Amino acid sequence: MVMAMLEDRRSEVLRALVEEHIKTGEPVSSRAVVERANLKVSSATVRNDLSALESDGLVHQPHTSAGRVPTVAGYRYYVDHLGPGRLRLAAQEKINTFFGEVHLELSMLLKATSDLLAEVTDLPSVVVAPTVSHEIVRALHAVQVANDQLLVIVVTEGGRVVQHRGRVRVPVTGFEVEEAQQLVASAVIGREIGATPDTFKVNVPEPVREAALTISDCLHLTKTASTEMFLGGTQRMAQVWQDLSTVQRILEIMEREAEVLSLLTGASGTSIRLGHDLDMAVVSKKYEASGEAGSVGVIGPMRMNYKKAISAVEEISRELEEQIGTRAE
Repeated sequence: MVMAMLEDRRSEVLRALVEEHIKTGEPVSSRAVVERANLKVSSATVRNDLSALESDGLVHQPHTSAGRVPTVAGYRYYVDHLGPGRLRLAAQEKINTFFGEVHLELSMLLKATSDLLAEVTDLPSVVVAPTVSHEIVRALHAVQVANDQLLVIVVTEGGRVVQHRGRVRVPVTGFEVEEAQQLVASAVIGREIGATPDTFKVNVPEPVREAALTISDCLHLTKTASTEMFLGGTQRMAQVWQDLSTVQRILEIMEREAEVLSLLTGASGTSIRLGHDLDMAVVSKKYEASGEAGSVGVIGPMRMNYKKAISAVEEISRELEEQIGTRAE
């Protein structure tokens, strides 16, 4: 029983230390822990708890006479035992207003959402679009941009607008492109992107057939296209991280799409990843649209306000899922 109470107190000491360090950025003294946690024990008792936490690898002392700061393991324990938080009223109202008034094509919506998330959290943000591999084609348009070149525009039931250019092996006229578009559209509208139409393979003139094949190829490219990713608040990075070398390393990561996607890939719930060789934390959550998953997340230092970040990511993820779902109905 005594040990259980001791463990509970040490857990509270660690929580207070992490939150004080997040607030100040400075090593935290035992007195500051007592005051923040409102503990009914002496500073000497808390110093003993801090020594035990240091032995467990959860905190460390930068200098002999300094207070203590959390280690990566200390942050991990903190976020794993973090209680639910709530957004401030102003932030909640900003999110409600945005999603109540926004009327944008999906890609523009996701970009605007990334800017909103960055504004609410004061952190760089990432919004990853759902893949389109299983989306249903709602409309198909082919525009002739040269004698042998087409721009194919696909609109999905989920509100995605995707464009690809394709080259026809023979010169075509506008009339032939229109006929090819109608042939392919009649075969694919209402079906998943990438469904292979075959109605145009016989009994049509060669230019129409070749244009239809080009449109079909563009549909296949749409299905296999790389995921769209939208960054917001990157101009905040120099304020978020004081160390310019860290800013440079974070920028290098954010320029590599596959690496960012891997950081935001986690379980269906809220995911929190902490860097071990870099002062970086990622808070993210998946959302679903038309059966496909996207992600919403923020990237910041380990000394971020996790309660605020988690609440914002979860709320915006929920609103975004509802917004896209409403469009698909």
